[in-house]
Amino acid sequence: MRSTSLPAALMLGMVAAFVASPAANAGTVDHATAESPTDRRLTPQQAMLWKYTARCALRADQELEAPVGSTGEKVKFKGLLGLAPEWRDGKCDGACQEKVSSCLAALTNQTGDHVQISMLSAAPSLATMSANENDLAYPFQEGAFFGNVFSGEAYVCRGRDAEKGEQVKRFCALAPGLCTGLTNFSGAGSCEQSCQMSCTKLSDGTSRCAAVSCRDPKGRLWKHPITTYLRNRFEAGNADALTGAVSRDSGLERVQDGAQATYRHVDFGRVPGTIVKVIANVSAATGGGRIEVWLDGQRRLGILSVASTDGVARDLSAPLDAHDLAGPHDLVLKFTGLGANVRVADIGLR
Repeated sequence: MRSTSLPAALMLGMVAAFVASPAANAGTVDHATAESPTDRRLTPQQAMLWKYTARCALRADQELEAPVGSTGEKVKFKGLLGLAPEWRDGKCDGACQEKVSSCLAALTNQTGDHVQISMLSAAPSLATMSANENDLAYPFQEGAFFGNVFSGEAYVCRGRDAEKGEQVKRFCALAPGLCTGLTNFSGAGSCEQSCQMSCTKLSDGTSRCAAVSCRDPKGRLWKHPITTYLRNRFEAGNADALTGAVSRDSGLERVQDGAQATYRHVDFGRVPGTIVKVIANVSAATGGGRIEVWLDGQRRLGILSVASTDGVARDLSAPLDAHDLAGPHDLVLKFTGLGANVRVADIGLR
């Protein structure tokens, strides 16, 4: 697709509040019930839903204007993916609703954390979302999302690498019952059993397999699924425990001397010795300081020296003594002597 990665953080939303609003400058959803609230200002949850609905449905040159509140302020949300641009000025029929629903469901993250994902589809109706070389950094198949959230249905099948979700703090494919904010999610079994898949081979010899269509547990066929893939990196700001630093826009900032960040369920691969180094995406105006990598807080695996990146985000790496490790472990990062204004965007194992 044109933009393979999106920060997936849609946590809550009231779909009815969006589709029923008579002041929306998008068209209407078939069979929606109109309401006329006295004060039509958006709540933070509704604003989040409008934001991601605009990104899913509209093109980058389109925008969605929210209802005008009592202050007269107009709020506009820009489009991005253009999966259903016809909704901007017309009616959103069943196919339109399903395409937007698959996108919204794929972006839903019950933790509320922003996570970079790749969104793919092999459905003929979503041809712009086919795999390409931008997907090389996203090798792990999380699952496929489909349904119609406007009628209260969302389904997800489990991909072959769904367990990677624990590392990056995404759980809808692992435990669909936890994802109840947008609507109630239901599991559809494994994607290999529930969906017709189509695979695209990339330049490194690996393939990205995306759903063409999927069946829900009742046997109904859905023709507009979206398949998500994950990285072997996790956002530094999404720590399970954090002291001496600030999480901002999924990164770590204002990192003090002695700061620590703990990440649970970090995946060291299925075979011992697969992981040989740590990679940190760092922005540092000046060099100095280090990031120590500890296993379960008890064993130091390696030390990453922070060099100057001239204030530009770059990957820095260091070897790890992880020859005997496999599966999930808790990882603790200890920060020492970093310069001012250092930002750590994400951490990767390779």
